[in-house]
Amino acid sequence: MAAHRLAERGTASLGAVAGIGALLVTLTFFVQVVTWQYARGVVRSAALEAARASAPIDADAGACIRRFESVRGQLLGGSLGDGVGAARCAVGEEQVSVTVDVRLEGWLPGSPDWVFTMEASAVRERVAP
Repeated sequence: MAAHRLAERGTASLGAVAGIGALLVTLTFFVQVVTWQYARGVVRSAALEAARASAPIDADAGACIRRFESVRGQLLGGSLGDGVGAARCAVGEEQVSVTVDVRLEGWLPGSPDWVFTMEASAVRERVAP
């Protein structure tokens, strides 16, 4: 009977290691999705702020890009911010449009990247007739 117990010794630890490993992978994916949602919110806020910065009549040509970079730099730094492309601002007579391409890389080998385009717009001020 004692030899039988000795042969089974350690088998429970293999299951525990596998279970803990699966738990850590799941936790990593969860934290990754939460972090990506935060990054998406920052890019959206930065794009909206950039569009609003170019809406006034007296706004200069670089106001859109400067405001985008300012907001993005304050809220999204490090390697996560590296996946955010430059803002493309189109300032028309009636509307300002901002487009940003984003690629957020997966954290684990084999996990997919999240690629999306964020668009924002604002109505330009006009001179009263």
